[in-house]
Amino acid sequence: MATPDAQPIDRPAGGSDAGERDGRIDPDRPSLTRSDERLLSYLADVGADYQAFVAGNTGLYDDHVESRLTALEDAGLVERVSGEAVYRITDAGRDALHDDCPCWSD
Repeated sequence: MATPDAQPIDRPAGGSDAGERDGRIDPDRPSLTRSDERLLSYLADVGADYQAFVAGNTGLYDDHVESRLTALEDAGLVERVSGEAVYRITDAGRDALHDDCPCWSD
C-alpha cells in the first residue's frame, strides 16, 4: 500500500527531481503530494486557520503539516496572515490545486 506522501507518478522517487529541492516545491512545477492537496483543499474550504488546527482537522501530524506549509509558503501557494502560524491559500495555491487534481475530484 502506498504511503500518503508517495511521489506523484510524474516524479521520480528520491527527490532528485528538478521540480523539488530540499523538500520544497518549485513554483514552476506545482505537482503536489497528497498531503499538499489535503492542506490546500482544507484551506480553500475554511479560509484561514492555525497550523495546529489545520493538522487536527486534516488528520496529519503537526510536524508534517509545519514542514509542508513552509514548503507551500516558499512556493507562494499559501501565506501567513498574522505573526502567528495562521495560514490561508493564495490564488496561486488555488490554481495549483485545480491544475494538479483530476477534474473528477472536484
